Amino acid sequence: MSIALQAEREAIRRYTYLATKMREGENESAAALFDRMVIEEQEHERLLIEWMSQEDIKESANIGPISWKDPKVSTIYNDDACDSHYSSPYRALAFAVHNEEIAFSFYTHVAANSENETVRKYAEILAREELGHAALLRAERRVAFHKEREASLNEPRLDPKVIHSETDLLVAAIHIDHYLADQISVLIENNPELNTLADETQQQIIKNEDALSKKLNNNQPPSEDVNNNIEQLKEHNAFMEKKYNKPDMELQRLWSCSDRSFAFYDAIVDKSTDENIMLAAQGLTSTALNRIGRLKEIFGDSGI
Repeated sequence: MSIALQAEREAIRRYTYLATKMREGENESAAALFDRMVIEEQEHERLLIEWMSQEDIKESANIGPISWKDPKVSTIYNDDACDSHYSSPYRALAFAVHNEEIAFSFYTHVAANSENETVRKYAEILAREELGHAALLRAERRVAFHKEREASLNEPRLDPKVIHSETDLLVAAIHIDHYLADQISVLIENNPELNTLADETQQQIIKNEDALSKKLNNNQPPSEDVNNNIEQLKEHNAFMEKKYNKPDMELQRLWSCSDRSFAFYDAIVDKSTDENIMLAAQGLTSTALNRIGRLKEIFGDSGI
């Protein structure tokens, strides 16, 4: 608990600084994300203190401050900057992702090896939180990566604003899972450990298609907004697969879609005023997070 507490305090310090640096660089999107991370880490610190009180645990004076590690990120953009951690949004986000993943690995190791049931319980909770943070940061990092290379193509994405009903959410979820299933099918021959994930994805598609069929039978069609958004995505995906038809891109696409789907569902949970949509999105967020965890177990850091 003392290690976790020190880790949260270091995360609060780092995210506060990163938010300031991004704001100084007029990158409000990255700054807002780091502001959100500060709030979440402050809540983690509060919960840890509460848990320690409930378990009658005193903070250990022998646990010193925890330092974040440098992932040695190098890009062609602003490569000679004096402060490599914070010189650009991509570097700042890569720095943050690297350290969230270290925290996830630590808590996972504790949960897997501790013989203390209470320790395992709290470690599993903390591991899941760190994995969620890493997923959100990784999705934002991809945006920064493409911006810093001045990508010529304006890349469309699923927009949470086009989700006006549960039908819209189901249509979007089915599109996402079909795309994921296609990427998995390409990789599965050389990665048989993906079989379970492939089966789970197909089961999710069947479940959502059944639910969508009921909505359509009850005269609850999807909106034009979500249909148009998905058509743009299909055209873009076809273009990108033709332009970058390389075997090593398939895993990158699988990671990218998994990250983005998590961020998409999470944004709906955060913004929706419709309780039914919010609850449905919560379930999809959990599924997306579990998928990211499974990919990380299989591939480690490759493709991230």
